[in-house]
Amino acid sequence: MTDSQTEKERLLSMLAEIQDQLEELESVLEASFSEQRNRMKRDEQNKLVNTANQLSSLENKYSHFHHISHNEDRICTAPAKTQNLKWAFK
Repeated sequence: MTDSQTEKERLLSMLAEIQDQLEELESVLEASFSEQRNRMKRDEQNKLVNTANQLSSLENKYSHFHHISHNEDRICTAPAKTQNLKWAFK
């Protein structure tokens, strides 16, 4: 009987040790995953900021190009007659 009781105590001791190790592992994993989540969040925010900056730059270039193109269209079409009339009255 003492052998089976000793065996049970040894088994309980081993299980308690395993439980302690698992709790320690859980806290280490939680810290590691928390750090990883924060790193991923920073990386994603940086990617979003970079993408927003690139999009803004492209929008500005398009707006500038569209503005210049629109002004060139007006200069190329209408003023030809106006210039001829001005030369006629000089």
